[in-house]
Amino acid sequence: MDVNDWEARLTRTRAEAAVFGPFVGEWVGEGAAHGEPASGELRGEAILDGSFVEVRERSSNHEDRCLYRFDPEDGCMRVTHFFAGASVREYAVERTERGLVWVTPPLEPAVEWVFGPDELVCEVTWPGTPVPEVRMIWKRR
Repeated sequence: MDVNDWEARLTRTRAEAAVFGPFVGEWVGEGAAHGEPASGELRGEAILDGSFVEVRERSSNHEDRCLYRFDPEDGCMRVTHFFAGASVREYAVERTERGLVWVTPPLEPAVEWVFGPDELVCEVTWPGTPVPEVRMIWKRR
């Protein structure tokens, strides 16, 4: 690979990964999950030369990690989601006017992130359910 091609790739992936910038920082959250109160901590960090954003979440009902990135091979934003039970899933991510949505298969939950200046809201809605089963509001620490 030509060094100039590599530099161009890094420049593009960093620029495209900027959409994940609102995750960067430390957050405390409260909300509800499956009808029960939930609270937790979330930490987002740009890693690997800023071409990925890692988001670590630990809440009262689960722990997970997400790696967000721009995939230059297919020109798509992606999230790789790691969670309990040695489960790993990868989804495309799309921008919305309010934030981001994960493009999940029809039988998996829909995940939407809404970005505010000092607040993140995450809603998880299961198929066939009219309202989110999980709604967390994260405030910057």
